[in-house]
Amino acid sequence: MRLPHFSHDRLRRARRLAAGAVMFSVVASVASTGVAHAESNQDRRDRLESALRTSQESLKNSRAEAATAQQNLTTSQQRLASQQAVLSQARADVAVARKADAALAVKLDQAQADLRAADDAVAAGKTQLAADRKKYATTMNRLVQQSSPLQGIAVFTTNLTTNDINQRTQWSAVATDYSKKAVEEISAKVVQLQAAEKTQAAATRQAAQRKKESQAHLETTRVLEKEAALAADAVASTVKLNAATAAEKQAQLAADQAATSKIKGQVAEVNAAIKRAAARKAAAAAAAARRQAEEASNRLATAAASADRKTSRSGSGRHASNTAGSYSAVANYNGVDPWGFYWGQCVSYAAWKVRTTTGWSNFQNQTNGVHFGNAVNWGAAARSIGVRVDTSPSVGSVAWRTSGYAGHVAWVTAVHRDGTIDVSEYNFQVPGGFGTRSHVNWSAGGSTGFDGFIHF
Repeated sequence: MRLPHFSHDRLRRARRLAAGAVMFSVVASVASTGVAHAESNQDRRDRLESALRTSQESLKNSRAEAATAQQNLTTSQQRLASQQAVLSQARADVAVARKADAALAVKLDQAQADLRAADDAVAAGKTQLAADRKKYATTMNRLVQQSSPLQGIAVFTTNLTTNDINQRTQWSAVATDYSKKAVEEISAKVVQLQAAEKTQAAATRQAAQRKKESQAHLETTRVLEKEAALAADAVASTVKLNAATAAEKQAQLAADQAATSKIKGQVAEVNAAIKRAAARKAAAAAAAARRQAEEASNRLATAAASADRKTSRSGSGRHASNTAGSYSAVANYNGVDPWGFYWGQCVSYAAWKVRTTTGWSNFQNQTNGVHFGNAVNWGAAARSIGVRVDTSPSVGSVAWRTSGYAGHVAWVTAVHRDGTIDVSEYNFQVPGGFGTRSHVNWSAGGSTGFDGFIHF
């Protein structure tokens, strides 16, 4: 009993530029063609799809080139970080070398000062040694001159006493001891000065060697620092170039994406236009088919109504045809009959009887702006358009009840003296098919009775 519901790189860059120019020319060609003459939607779609394929290929290349540029940028940035670390280490080495050189210079200056002091001391010692030697020689000469004659005289001269001889002999011994001590002191000083000279000479050579080594290391670190700085600058330039290239590729990628999206939108618009045109064509064909079906149905309905009237006049006046007549020949339009009800339902059959046997030949689901819908609505809907609804059955009236999910309607074909009725109907005893009942106690209610009758 359901009813339908109706709602309301430069080479790469050159190649890319050439590809873009080709794509632009294709799109421009499509646009100019549309202006020059009335291009069909199908032709326009073909042209746009060709342009879309070109744009998608360009977009694919752009993505690959953008990915490569980004990879190059990342690699160069890693190299720059590594080179900057090398430069930082070289600068640290230079700083350490300079610090060591400065410390060595301080030590060297001190050693040279000590050496100068030692040299001065050696020179003074030599001068003093020379003076001591001269004094010693003079003293010893005098002592020798004085001691030697006395000893000889003491031996051969008897004028000297024994005491004089002993005194002179003691003086000679003192002089000898003095001479020996002086010689020892002078010799020790000479040895000490010689050792100092050797030590200072060795220190001088070592300081000079360290100074030379420090200067060589400092020069080496300076060269390394310079080379590291140059390498870092070169890598930094590469990073800048790669960053610019990556930005350019990203911009090209964005442009290709925008162009592709635009063409896709145009293709979608054309497809929508084609669908709308096809829908309009299908709707026109359906409307024409529906009109033809309605005309054929009306012709069949008119013939069936004439047959029903003849049958009714030939009987007692209380009976109508109990057959489905030509209802089965009514065109089935997508499951809905030409007057808006689902074909094969009780409401569709009753509506057909109303249209073919009463003055309501234009009766349909929406009559005078009133929606009849399921059978449960028919009584109220009929009253709203001025049709009499009561509890008095008559041949040619519609029996109507509200019980059940959607209610039920049937066509009254006979009224008996005991008040029972005969009906013809659809989709009651025969699901989706025609059936009849005799002597129906319509006032019993329930699923077999009726609430009243509609007199169209």
